[in-house]
Amino acid sequence: MTLVSSQVRVAGTGELFLGPVGTALPTDASTALGVAFKGYGFTSEDGVSLSKSVEREGIPAWQSTTPVRYLVTGQELTAAVTFLQSNKDILKLWLGSGDFAAAGAGGGFSADVSVDPVGQQFAFVLEWKDADIVSRLAIPKVEITETGDVSLARQATSFPVTFGALAPDSGDVLATWMTSDPAFGP
Repeated sequence: MTLVSSQVRVAGTGELFLGPVGTALPTDASTALGVAFKGYGFTSEDGVSLSKSVEREGIPAWQSTTPVRYLVTGQELTAAVTFLQSNKDILKLWLGSGDFAAAGAGGGFSADVSVDPVGQQFAFVLEWKDADIVSRLAIPKVEITETGDVSLARQATSFPVTFGALAPDSGDVLATWMTSDPAFGP
């Protein structure tokens, strides 16, 4: 492969968008997202960490000391993000609870944290930009699989959340990577 410095990409900025499962996903990197998608604002400077793992199991044979074939036994695609904004939408994700409501006569708002967290599934679009190049990762169905520790200290309060891709209700596409990057053209 040739060394091409103009193909080095930096995800300089971006945002995570969530919508109800079943929301029409974008078909390219530049068309505006549908109104059902909501942006979730500022994240830590670490951005979003994508992780993909595929598990394979070797099939041994009497005639060979090495596997003669591998079967895919599992696949996982996750996106980990640390949200920086403190609002009802972010806290609902992190708490795994219902909506915030007015709290008593004294004012303010509260949300109960159930002993059995609410399963939260979404349509997922991650968008990032490097100058004029726009890229998106669209996943028809994700679920929150993990939340991390929140530190309440003299620093920005942040809410770590990991989303795991789920098999779609129909079809066989787990996710779609879209980009306006000319390096990906034919």
